[in-house]
Amino acid sequence: MTTAKITKADGYRCAPDGVNVKTFALGETVSGKIAEWALSDKAASRMFDPRTDTQAMTPPETKRKGRKK
Repeated sequence: MTTAKITKADGYRCAPDGVNVKTFALGETVSGKIAEWALSDKAASRMFDPRTDTQAMTPPETKRKGRKK
């Protein structure tokens, strides 16, 4: 799920329900489709959540083969 923090000085206005317009204040954290809309309108900055982001897996270490004598 996408989360974002509103960075627009006068807030961000949108109609997530389709009819009623809601205003989100500067510094407010939003998520879901509202966050996606705010990011696309450049009215917010993406927040990093390490619990939901995937991390790269490193391959297990392998033993080095010894020299033949």
